[in-house]
Amino acid sequence: MKFTFSPLAKAFITTGLVASSITNLYAQESELQVEVIEIHGDFRSQNIYTTPTSVSIIGAETIDRREANHLEAILNTAPNVNFNGGSNRARFVQIRGLGAGSEYNAPTNYPVGLYLDNVDFSSMGTAATLYDIDQVEIYRGPQGTRFGASALAGLIYLKSNEPTAYQSGQLTLGLANYNSQEVGIAYSNAISDNWLYRVSAYRYFSDGFIENTYLDRRDTNDRNELSMRGKLRYDNQNNIVWDLTLAHVDIDNGYDAFSLDNNRNTLSDQPGQDKQKSTSISSDFTYQLSSAIELNAIASLATSDIVYGYDEDWSYVGIAPDWEYSSTDYYLHDKENKSLELRFNSTEQGLIFNGSTEWVAGVYWLNSTDDLIRQYTYLDADFTSEFENDKQAAFAQIDSQFADNWKLTLGARYESHDYSYANNDGLAADQSYDMLGGKMVLGYRPNSQDYYYAAVNRGYMAGGVNLDGSVAAEQRVFEPEYLVNYEFGYKYQQNGLSLAITAFYMDREDVQLTRYNELLREDGSTEFTPLTTNADTGYSQGIEAELSWMLTAETSLYANLGLLDAKFDFQTLSDDESEVVTVKRELSQAPSYTYLVGFNHSVSSNIWLSAEVEGKDDHYFSDIYETRSFKTNLVNATVNVQAGDWLFKLWARNLLDKTYPIQGFYFGNDPRDEYTAKNWYQYAEPRRFGVTAELSF
Repeated sequence: MKFTFSPLAKAFITTGLVASSITNLYAQESELQVEVIEIHGDFRSQNIYTTPTSVSIIGAETIDRREANHLEAILNTAPNVNFNGGSNRARFVQIRGLGAGSEYNAPTNYPVGLYLDNVDFSSMGTAATLYDIDQVEIYRGPQGTRFGASALAGLIYLKSNEPTAYQSGQLTLGLANYNSQEVGIAYSNAISDNWLYRVSAYRYFSDGFIENTYLDRRDTNDRNELSMRGKLRYDNQNNIVWDLTLAHVDIDNGYDAFSLDNNRNTLSDQPGQDKQKSTSISSDFTYQLSSAIELNAIASLATSDIVYGYDEDWSYVGIAPDWEYSSTDYYLHDKENKSLELRFNSTEQGLIFNGSTEWVAGVYWLNSTDDLIRQYTYLDADFTSEFENDKQAAFAQIDSQFADNWKLTLGARYESHDYSYANNDGLAADQSYDMLGGKMVLGYRPNSQDYYYAAVNRGYMAGGVNLDGSVAAEQRVFEPEYLVNYEFGYKYQQNGLSLAITAFYMDREDVQLTRYNELLREDGSTEFTPLTTNADTGYSQGIEAELSWMLTAETSLYANLGLLDAKFDFQTLSDDESEVVTVKRELSQAPSYTYLVGFNHSVSSNIWLSAEVEGKDDHYFSDIYETRSFKTNLVNATVNVQAGDWLFKLWARNLLDKTYPIQGFYFGNDPRDEYTAKNWYQYAEPRRFGVTAELSF
């Protein structure tokens, strides 16, 4: 008899074998201890190595090592995480092959959420600057109980540094190629025994790495970014802790990235913009109501003005007089999010079921609005629309220690969405959706270093309406998408070795896919109309592994690996258009592997260095075109020198200067060859290098 194994079965077997061999081989080779790392994006802070979910923590050390001033510069350090271009800064992230890739006229759902200090910035990733950020938490798989529809595929949670009870601060100065400059300062202190504060400000300039040969400029894809943050904490040392955070980002970047020659030399006569100005305030109030119950109230308000636009023809008037066209397309968003969450948590004295079970229960409300103005050459007048969504949710979770080594977690979240939309084309829609998600997790901890878990999580994403006038009636509405995630994980932490391995299978129902109807205009140009539909089924399965190993007091190794098989089924006409057939296709933005391998080494007490190699497989850029990325393997390195209170860092990213794309399309857009269809690419940054000086005080 011949036996065969599914990819998921192989993943489970591999998980067990790799975990067993590594821990047996290295558990007793080092006497060095690994620090306790906590995550803060869940209901309670907890140790990452006893957390029953696949989550990566990217701490301040990693951010500094890569000289990362924006989220996009560290995403490749986490397995099965990807992002696409189409803007100056990456705004849309994909986890395990799921995630939005763009936003146009109609409201878009976002399978991957983004939170900055408890403020929802989903789809607005331009604001994710990293100065004075303590850690970035990347959750893979649905987080339905905690975040609901904002986290069908996962969530990214940024936590900034906390105020200190003593005077502390940091000054950062930096220079890099492409005329890049940075200056940042952070300061923290106590006002009194109960009041603490922290303030920070950061400014970054760069000409960018695009040369516009027509305009003879090197700054049409420039970066001009300001971020400021203030945090105030009140702690009465008894029953009240209150954190108030005020933040402001002003991103004034250019956008000029696509070249008719498929390189980093553009010909645009009207370069675009990628701007975001956001102001937010969040309040996190904790009050111990009694010895058994704690109240946590989280409120936030965020306003954002976003301008995104580009030279649609990528060229200039006169490039091909008999064929050319000239147009620009701009989207101006005025967004506002208001949210309130009230939750009640058990304390040590409030455990139920004979003192075995923690519990949390609460309600959530969010109101979000998005007023859009589209300024487009081919419109007789500006297109305008108004969108509003009211979201209400109720949730509960219990964590029961039902035996010495076993814990059962049960969670559920009921969420209701009511949205309205209207535009000046006369189209309007009102939709309501009620959805239910949750999780069931069984954790087993046989000893202090090993932890196993098995989990089933159900996530969801609201449906919606295609509001373009050209959409057929039968395609007007698309339904909510649901996803069930089956996950098995193993985590180990002991004697300088930390390991986390996860095998997962995500089963998708009513898969939401955004495609684009192409309309060929009389002048030869192409117009794209977004169309979201529901495919029949889809899945993502694979493995995620992360390793950190302190070889000696001077040398440590770190690595991660993501393996992914992500596909969906959709119906289409056969080649001869005689029948409808079902086709299985690989999801876009879903490389079959991602990896990172690196080391840190201390040469002396004042000099240490690090080097790493990261890479990913080629993958589709969209769910409609056959355009694929390239396989990439990049080298990064940093040398650090401590001189008194100053730390000097000589750093390089993409050290070997590899050229690879982060976005791609297939259509005709070059009037010089009469709009022959071909692949077009937006390229990632080339070799970047610089020096940064940090003064701690």
